[in-house]
Amino acid sequence: VLDLLDDMNNWGPRKFTPGEVDVFKIDSTHELYGHMNVNYLRLDTVPRFQDGWQPVLDALRGGRFFVSTGEVLVQRFAIAGHQSGETVRGKPEETSPVEISLRWTFPLKRVELVWSDGQRVKRTPVMGFPPTPFGSRTVRTPLPSSDCRWVRLEAWDVATNGAFTMPIWIDTP
Repeated sequence: VLDLLDDMNNWGPRKFTPGEVDVFKIDSTHELYGHMNVNYLRLDTVPRFQDGWQPVLDALRGGRFFVSTGEVLVQRFAIAGHQSGETVRGKPEETSPVEISLRWTFPLKRVELVWSDGQRVKRTPVMGFPPTPFGSRTVRTPLPSSDCRWVRLEAWDVATNGAFTMPIWIDTP
């Protein structure tokens, strides 16, 4: 679905893809957590049940979340203070660098920026994350190109657990 997400974001209106899991049959012997995609929402406060679901819906509709099974966590992904689901306005050289903070359990296999010039989707590896277990680190890296129209993050570990963000759009004059 990530390739489709990238293609759709080149076609026009902005799109997001929440994580999900299909559970057709379950009993007490099933291990669920390790196989479930969880949406980690960026909220100002945890909403109270009696106040309704609106903050959750707004975060999902606004792309203010990342998806992970929990072994790789995106603590921050930002360009010029703008995070996933938001738009950076200005010249790319003014919006750099990309700030990435990750926390992981198993050694990371690859961290990359997925981006597009509006026509083609490209991937740029992000260096600076050591392949050690139980780590956390913040890395600042330049935008992959001055032609970026949107950028999102993917991080995967050696056990194929991963995390991915929704795009940050770049609106250049």
